[in-house]
Amino acid sequence: MPETMLERLVQEGVISPLTFGFAAFLADEFILKEGSTALFTAALVSERNQSGDTCIDLSMLANHPLFDVALDFPGHCPLAPGLDDWLSILGAEVWIGAPGDTAPLILEPPRLYLGRFWHLENRVREGISRCLSKRPLIDQRKLREGLARLFPVAQNTSRPDGQKVATALAVMRNLAILSGGPGTGKTTTVVKVLALLLEQDSEMRIQLAAPTGKAAARMVDSIEARKRSLAVETAILEKIPEQASTLHRLLEYDGHGFGANSKNPLLLDCLVIDEASMIDLPLMAHLLEALPANARLILIGDRDQLSSVDAGNVLGDLTGRGQIIRYSPVTADRLAVLTSVPVQLLPTSTEAVGLADSIALLEESYRFGTNSDIGRLSRMVNRGQSDEALSLLECSSSAEVEWSEMTGLSVCTDLIEQAVSSYAHYSLSATPEAALASFDGFRVLCATRKGATGVGEINRLIGEGLRRKSPSLDSTACHGQPVMITINDYESGLFNGDIGLLWADDSGFLRAWFRFPGETRSFPLRDLPEHVPAWAMTVHKSQGSEFDRVFLILPPEDNHPLLCRELIYTGITRCREQIIIHASRRALISGIRRKLDRSSGLAEKLGWRKCPSWERNGSEQP
Repeated sequence: MPETMLERLVQEGVISPLTFGFAAFLADEFILKEGSTALFTAALVSERNQSGDTCIDLSMLANHPLFDVALDFPGHCPLAPGLDDWLSILGAEVWIGAPGDTAPLILEPPRLYLGRFWHLENRVREGISRCLSKRPLIDQRKLREGLARLFPVAQNTSRPDGQKVATALAVMRNLAILSGGPGTGKTTTVVKVLALLLEQDSEMRIQLAAPTGKAAARMVDSIEARKRSLAVETAILEKIPEQASTLHRLLEYDGHGFGANSKNPLLLDCLVIDEASMIDLPLMAHLLEALPANARLILIGDRDQLSSVDAGNVLGDLTGRGQIIRYSPVTADRLAVLTSVPVQLLPTSTEAVGLADSIALLEESYRFGTNSDIGRLSRMVNRGQSDEALSLLECSSSAEVEWSEMTGLSVCTDLIEQAVSSYAHYSLSATPEAALASFDGFRVLCATRKGATGVGEINRLIGEGLRRKSPSLDSTACHGQPVMITINDYESGLFNGDIGLLWADDSGFLRAWFRFPGETRSFPLRDLPEHVPAWAMTVHKSQGSEFDRVFLILPPEDNHPLLCRELIYTGITRCREQIIIHASRRALISGIRRKLDRSSGLAEKLGWRKCPSWERNGSEQP
């Protein structure tokens, strides 16, 4: 029977063993009493950090229970004191430092950080400030002519051409952030940006990168497909890069540290990063410090997608956490001159945040038109309109969207059989390259890794279904089996989340085939890093990927901690042609209403005003 409150909390699964160990270390090192408010607060900071928060906001937690415990929790959950008393208690502890100190925790009222994350957050703030302080010299006449050539006269003169404005902004600014949903033309815009940058400086060293190998490969494919149609000279086209790297490879990460840093900066003039929503706080801090002093940085992503797996919501913080982007009058005037867009059509404010002048939102979808049910559903989910989204799923007459209602605690047999049938085709491909392309036509996405609706169980059920259709298939490794790497392996160049296929060579021996940017490589099974079956994957792991058809499986519990609108939106927007959502009515409604806002101080430090929606992690919209 546990004797202390911390032991009860870890035994009941309220805190993790890592949090318990951290609190136990503090208690032993600084001789803290078991019931110490400061000790419980430190445990809360550690626990919330593991859930993605970089800090806790004491003002939002004062006078509330510190932990979310079940009704039958043995004992009383520790209660937070009032804010003033809480700040006084924490400020008296020698192991809680002030901003800039080196200490286990840093108190920057009203926020409390793990010391490492306070410093990471401020390294990102400093890096962004360095980028904003640089003003690249551009030939405005040449840029204006290039924009006119690449963007013919718009048909709709009542609204600005978002891609044209974004392109002009990205060439004007040392830091540019392009955010938009699927099909809004982010890649098309970036290709034009690169062409215009090279027209400004034909010797510019441009590097493409993404957080994962899959995202890097898609980035290369998209740029190759679009650049040939540009109205620019052949010499310029040939200089637009057709190779991309993962960020870890780019930064020369060896498993222990980054080879590229402030003392050994990257050899480039412009860095373009796709799928920026996947970048966590530590990686962004290292990236910004490795940039040369005058290098351009272009971040591309969707600020409404899920945040990174690890702590931070960097892209969301950079773009104001959903706030309307308005330009300063000076920037709006420059954009109007360069693009011939009437300045009154540009969102402008004399109180615009400085960082806003580096942000372009692409909002018009060219993939999902106004009549597309996939597009309508994704917009409804993104706005938290649960009733409207449910009505669309129930009443839609198109094949684009479908709701398969979950009535129990596990996935229905019919859905598993549909998945098995959908996966049967790719193994008939003539080559592993063709099989990899065919395999990407369909995917099962889950919210969780564990449980009856998690990736592990769904992979087991699909594998069993495929083996029933082909009894000759081995239960462990067989021709056509998809695999996902689960660790970073720097020797092979395979990283956590990379997906490949097991495929027999001409001699009948199985090898694992993976797509790399610009090529496909194979590996003997004995050399393959740790991996798992990958017919199903988590929504988080699917970021940076797109599929023709998607089955999205949500957990049955309407209060599941991972269930939120960002997860559902991200799952829906992975598909191009059809989305089937398998979920209970209550879970679907709850997930769409629940907005996940990670606690962070970065947005405010970058000048954004605090909004009510930034409050308590997991806020719900009525």
